[in-house]
This record gives sequence, structure tokens and C-alpha cells, in this order.
Amino acid sequence: MSDAVTVEQVFSILADRHSCNILRMAYSGFKASSQSYVGNLSKKQFYVRLKRLRDAGLVEKRNSFYRTTTFGSLVYNSHIKTMHIILANYWSLKAIDVLKAREDFPSHQKEAVMNEIIQSGNLRSIVNATHLSGFTIINDFNMLINEVIKLLGNAHNEVYFASRYHDPHVSAKVLEIFARGAKLHILDGNPEQISLENRLNAILRTPPNKETFDKVNEMIRSPRFDLKRKEVPISFMVVDGTQVVYETANYASPEQFTVAISRYDDAYLAQRFIGYFGLLAKDAVTPRLLASVRER
Repeated sequence: MSDAVTVEQVFSILADRHSCNILRMAYSGFKASSQSYVGNLSKKQFYVRLKRLRDAGLVEKRNSFYRTTTFGSLVYNSHIKTMHIILANYWSLKAIDVLKAREDFPSHQKEAVMNEIIQSGNLRSIVNATHLSGFTIINDFNMLINEVIKLLGNAHNEVYFASRYHDPHVSAKVLEIFARGAKLHILDGNPEQISLENRLNAILRTPPNKETFDKVNEMIRSPRFDLKRKEVPISFMVVDGTQVVYETANYASPEQFTVAISRYDDAYLAQRFIGYFGLLAKDAVTPRLLASVRER
């Protein structure tokens, strides 16, 4: 297989139904002859498609038979075979979309009904309710940072963010979404030396540029920005009342990150974490920076 093969090239091949049919034949194995193909294709058309499949590393010739490579078998099972199953259950999937749009159903009840729909059809071999409800497990800290930045990028209205970590890319994204008009509630659980208050003070004292100074200056004076300091047991974030990412507590080593979970469409869980944020914020401290600016 050529190193130049890309996702776009593979999907371009799969977009042709005759190429898909040849790939399906190769999955079972067929004799090296255009006569093996049942369909409205000339000999030349058949071999042109077969060559494309071979050049992409999807099919190879072994002992006078064309068969899928390991790569081709994975593509066949994960895309073509799976797509046939999905299309056969199209109306069941539409019913799940209707259910997900219902605001009068708690999230856990929705998942129970979705799981019942999945189990009653033949979707259970390729999907479960957590796939359909937008569920990701994050077991690497760098992945967590990427996930937080991704969810912040989705923010339009309001973000609740309790964090015991600092990352400059996340900080830059927070400034960006504030500038877009989002309301920010932040519980800063970082040590004093790297607290958000100290970092904001440093920018005001020695700004990297005028644009950043203006953004920070506007933010600390705005009622859309709520910052408090408190040690937090875990980091979590809620975006626009539906998207949640939270880490699980590592009781053996509480200071270390272990695993985080991200939910993309769970208003029920989002409200639970907003309530938890409120409980933590009750005895949190407003930084001197904000207090002094807003007393003027």
C-alpha cells in the first residue's frame, strides 16, 4: 500500500457501488477473473476498479484469488458492513433522534429507552446507548486538555469551570469565548503561585500586546466574568447547560489526574454539576483583583 493513501481516497473508492461490491467479493475471496463479477460492468471497468482497490491497499492477489488485505477487511467491516446494518435500522435511529429531543425525559431514562431500541434490532453488535448519547472516556492528560479546548470552542452562552490545573492554551480559549459574549463562572483551584488571579495580574502589569491587555481588562470589569478561589477535589466544566467534562477522583493519589469523562448531550448531568459548582462556590473567596476593580 502506498504511503500516499488518504482517508479521502479510501472514501472516494467506497463512494462507487461497484467498487464496494468488488471489495465485498474480495472479503470472501474470488477467482482472478472479471467473469466473477455479477453486475453491469465491462471487463475494462471491472479491472479499473480492481486496480484502484489494489493500489489503495484494500485488495491483494494471493494464489490466483483476490482477497481483502488486513486493511481492506477492517474497512469492509467497519464501513460497508456496518453501513448496511445502520441503513436497515434507519427508522429506529430516527425514533432515537425524536427521543433525544424530548426535554421532559431525564437523561438516564432516555438511555434506558435507547438501549431497548438497540437491543430489539440488530444494532447491538455495533453500538450501545452511550455511543448515541455522546460519551467519551479520556485517560491521558493531554487528551483532557484537547477535550476541554474542543468543548470551550462550542460555548455560546455560559460556562461553569472548576479547575485544579493550568494550561496556557485553555486560558487563551477562555479569553476567546469571553470576547464572543459567553458568560464565565470560574472556580480556580490552582496553587497561589499559578493562580488565575496572579496570571491576570501579570498580564495587566506586563501585557504581551495591547489586544490581550484590553481583553483581560474588559473581562475582570465585566459582570459576565465570575472568578472565585477554592481548592477543588476534581476539575469539571459545563458548557451551555448540555455538555459536561469531568475528571474522576483518584483516591490513592488525589493530586494526580487519572481518568475523565465527557458527555456531549446531557442536560440532566449538566444541571447536577452546575448545582455542585454552586455548593463549592458558597465559601469560595473572591480574588482581590476583582474585588478592588469592582469597588471603584
